[in-house]
Amino acid sequence: MFEIRRARMCDLSCIKELAALTVPQAYEGLLTTEQIDYLEDLSYSQNSMAASLDSGTVYFIAAENGEDCGFASVCQEGPDLFHMPKIYVLKAHQRHGIGTALVSEIEKHIKQVHPEPCTLEIYVNSRNAAADFYHQRGFAKVRERNIAFDNGFVLIQEVLQKNL
Repeated sequence: MFEIRRARMCDLSCIKELAALTVPQAYEGLLTTEQIDYLEDLSYSQNSMAASLDSGTVYFIAAENGEDCGFASVCQEGPDLFHMPKIYVLKAHQRHGIGTALVSEIEKHIKQVHPEPCTLEIYVNSRNAAADFYHQRGFAKVRERNIAFDNGFVLIQEVLQKNL
């Protein structure tokens, strides 16, 4: 059995620990160790996560049998546009419905704060098999984007959207 809770400031260390395990798993074979480390440092420092919470990003943590095993986040990017920048589940807990429950919790949260029609967007590495997970949940590819990072690498991502 699993549960999902809304994260608070005191949960940021839990999210950082989960990211240290899930991010390398998610990008294994897609990015180098150095690129993964760079992304982790950029996105999961205490200051970065605290700033995202302060700016309105909402995090959810999933636990299965009392063990924290995944997380997701959502933020509003425009009047009718929301973005889900993070959703990760530990490999041992995948295919248990946790990812689906996290997406559902994000959608429920969005409808609570924005009952009008809107769009939920997520970016997925163009070579990541997780894209199928999102397609099965109603997301469709609308474009690609390239992100050039300071350390010289470029991340190619598919932009997937779902109307809510």
